[in-house]
Amino acid sequence: METTEAKVITRDYIKGFFQFDDSREDQAILDTIMQSLSLKEFPNNAIICRAGEEADAMYFLEAGACNVLDSEKDVINELKSGTYFGEYAALVGEKRMADIQAKGSVSVYRLDKETLLDLTRNNPKIYSLFLKNVYGQATERYKQLRFALDSRRGVNNPGRTKKAKLPALILNYGIVLLIFIAAAVFVPPLDKLTPLWLCAPIVFLVAYIIITRRTLEALILAAMFTMVMTARMNFVGAFIEQIVGTISDVSTLEILLLIAFMGSLIRLFTASGSINALRSVAETKLKSGKATLLTSFFCMFIVSIDDYLGVLIGSSCFMPLADQKRIPREKSAMVMGMGPTAICLLNPISLWGIYLTGLIVMSGGKPGVFIAALPFNFSAILVILFVFLLALGKAPLVGLAKKGVERVADGGPLAPPGSDDGAKADNTNRGKIINLILPIAVLIAASIISGTLVDSIKAGAFTFSVNVLYGILVTFLFTFVLYCFERYMTPEQFIDHIVFGIESMLAPIVMLIVVNCFSSSLEVIGFSGWLNVTVQSALGGQAWLLPAIIFVLFTIIGMLFGSSWAMFPIGIPLALKLAESSGGNAGLFIAAICAAGLSGDGLSMYNGDMFFFASCLGIKPSAYYSTKLPYVVTIAICAFAGFLLCGLLIR
Repeated sequence: METTEAKVITRDYIKGFFQFDDSREDQAILDTIMQSLSLKEFPNNAIICRAGEEADAMYFLEAGACNVLDSEKDVINELKSGTYFGEYAALVGEKRMADIQAKGSVSVYRLDKETLLDLTRNNPKIYSLFLKNVYGQATERYKQLRFALDSRRGVNNPGRTKKAKLPALILNYGIVLLIFIAAAVFVPPLDKLTPLWLCAPIVFLVAYIIITRRTLEALILAAMFTMVMTARMNFVGAFIEQIVGTISDVSTLEILLLIAFMGSLIRLFTASGSINALRSVAETKLKSGKATLLTSFFCMFIVSIDDYLGVLIGSSCFMPLADQKRIPREKSAMVMGMGPTAICLLNPISLWGIYLTGLIVMSGGKPGVFIAALPFNFSAILVILFVFLLALGKAPLVGLAKKGVERVADGGPLAPPGSDDGAKADNTNRGKIINLILPIAVLIAASIISGTLVDSIKAGAFTFSVNVLYGILVTFLFTFVLYCFERYMTPEQFIDHIVFGIESMLAPIVMLIVVNCFSSSLEVIGFSGWLNVTVQSALGGQAWLLPAIIFVLFTIIGMLFGSSWAMFPIGIPLALKLAESSGGNAGLFIAAICAAGLSGDGLSMYNGDMFFFASCLGIKPSAYYSTKLPYVVTIAICAFAGFLLCGLLIR
């Protein structure tokens, strides 16, 4: 490239983009990059990059403007002269995520993918500084992961249209307003509420979620509806007062910080490069299909702080190896897709464990109830056992799983028709496995040591305890030294990842706050007391049936909601109240809710996890659902039997 040709993408621009200095080494690398740039021109409306195509280069926009188009060909962003695009896909080997269309005549400078990869492989400094720019912008991959996280936590719903029509919006919120007005006008005094009025908030919540699939919005409106019943037209003031009271509570604030910081740790782990190193080691060490599946299974325990992290590692590290070993995609997808959530559901310091413990504490229960519930979470235990046997080759194959094995044995394709290639691995060699294992080990050790030390000092005697918040803060310090001093990221990148991680956890944080307001309002109107009396009367002294009934009821609710994260805020408070009123084992009742969440997710056809996991694992969502359905149903039936038996034996 002749620098005199460019007015925007000059030598100084490229120097600033890669943050080179005036050293001889940096100037020599800069010369190589400038010589590798080639000028390309496109007419109006020309497609420069097309979604789904293999990425072969990144581009710097010299002159003109470009539109970024989504899958519906709507303009979602506009790129001006001096910006760049295609960098992330070119670097990590992803397919293009969006169409880039010329808006008028456009001139771009093209940097070939192979040149870019050679530069980053041979010059770690370039890789680090390049990623600083890449992560400075919200990459398409990060947006996809964030959307998937939000889907699980009740913000988005896969498959719904992006743009709601104005008449539909007016009708939707007009009906809500009429319901609020009717409640404010006709609701009787609190001491004279009938069962119909007492159940109205729950009916409103369930109906709104089923109709709209917008769980967080439904929780907010249901909480406001209950405030209308207690404070009439001053419901906004009452709602704000509840929120302030929730946030000011020390125990609640600690739970909110735990969720936020856990999101940051997960973000740091995925950016450390350790996943790439794990893939490289697996490629050289794993010689058989059974070894590949078993290794992926045991790795799920190592990264069991979040199920999405487990699925991403499985899809990027072990799925390509499973394909090489000619393992049917249906089988490997079940191992790598079903296992992580079940394992995380049994880990008290996972994101799931922290979220559920927070709900228990905010509902009036003790933090230890979640740990007491672990031995009774039959759904999670049975899923883990099934996945282990499947990886070992000992689980019976039925339905589509059996057909997949027969198809591959006959020389057919690895994946069922309609499947894509799944998540792509980062082909650059950076990071070490120890970058993932050491921080997780530090998190566990620091949580136990700090919790035991603090509680022993308070009690004046040795007291075993776990304090995850202290553990996370210690892990932050450790990972800063490990990642920044080893030059896997800059201090600025480290802070950026922490901020992005906290941002990805905003949905569950808001949900916890709103749920606390909703539960408190249900207490004020007397719903919990009425429910206890009604259930006890209906069972006629057969309280041992309650855990099994709770499991079935909330499995159905979770299936209808399409999100266990949305079901838990309703189920946890009710389970605790029923356990208290019936004299039952609180751990058993909470386990019924946790097990119902896993079963409900598995049975739901529009569960956000199912769509995301299937996409990562390279299998059509409908095929993934149909393949695991017989096993999910069988496990649910066995779990139901377990709760019946435990309800009879445990008091």
